[in-house]
Amino acid sequence: MRHHYVDWIRNLCILFLFAFHTARFFNADATETSFYLKGGENAFSTYLVYASSFWFTPLLFLIAGMSAYFVLKRRSAGAFAKERTMRLAVPFLFGCLVIVPPQSYYALRFHEGYNGSYWDFLGSYFTDFADWDPLTGLSPAHLWFIAFLFVMSVAALPLMRWTVKREYSPKWMRDPRLLFAASAGLALLALLPAPGGKSLFVSAGYFLLGFFIATDDAITAGIERNRHVFGLIALAGTAAIVVEEATVGRQSDLLSVLWHHPVYWAVLLAFLGYGRRHLNRPNAFITYLTQASFPVYIVHQTYLVVAAYYVFRVSDHGVLPYLAIALGAFALSIATYEANRRWNPARALFGLRSAPRPAPAMAESR
Repeated sequence: MRHHYVDWIRNLCILFLFAFHTARFFNADATETSFYLKGGENAFSTYLVYASSFWFTPLLFLIAGMSAYFVLKRRSAGAFAKERTMRLAVPFLFGCLVIVPPQSYYALRFHEGYNGSYWDFLGSYFTDFADWDPLTGLSPAHLWFIAFLFVMSVAALPLMRWTVKREYSPKWMRDPRLLFAASAGLALLALLPAPGGKSLFVSAGYFLLGFFIATDDAITAGIERNRHVFGLIALAGTAAIVVEEATVGRQSDLLSVLWHHPVYWAVLLAFLGYGRRHLNRPNAFITYLTQASFPVYIVHQTYLVVAAYYVFRVSDHGVLPYLAIALGAFALSIATYEANRRWNPARALFGLRSAPRPAPAMAESR
């Protein structure tokens, strides 16, 4: 049985990235260069970032963990490792070499008035390992998510394979109260080092929680039954985080970490609960995005940066620039997927399996 709500949530997260990353061009920020380009600030973008920056990447890791369980039910450990290499490591390397550099090029032009050619820029870009800053040199940019996902998929493979083979499922997860208490473990993981502000440990925690949640439909059924409780906690906690962001900024002391992570976890559980309840059915658009979402993720931020650079030359305030950037980048991302999905070498670079060969036409009977 296909769990359609998992596809829905994953693909809606990818679509939301266009709204979120476009908002990053317009939100109030502590440093002008904290994102690639900056337009005129507006309250909508600022509060959109405040209210969503903490949950959509963890939700993607959680859904990736659930998907890993479903895949390992059908594949051996060796086949899974090979697939992860082809679908994650190869696109990551391709993206770092080809997709990401234009982001830094246009950021350099915007913030520092760089007027050299793109080829001159590449000469310095690939030799600067200073601090992985997009304005100074080589950076994985948004593709850090793919790198983390590959590392944790390979590192956790023995545990995941053992779990599938033994048909093990954590019984404590069937109790929604104990499942919610797992946020304490996430908070402890958040105290470990997180170079560049991205914690591999916390991300792996969400990934493994997603994997074990998928081991038993009784667990997801319990989440669905308690979706309103998780939803209320998520709404109240999100409101508190928005107030914190708007007044003193996001805090990282121990007390803040201990109350932030239950909020984050409640948001994710609410998404799963409402998704399972209302989205567990096929849909033509979501089916299309299930194939397109990963290539779209790979290219989306580059198109956003390029679109913003040229839109800002006309206007950098108001609704129209926001919509032009978000919709323009989405159209270009879909066009890139369509241009490459029929050619197997390009499919491999974007993490897609080879397209099935068409069946040979039957000879006409005489």
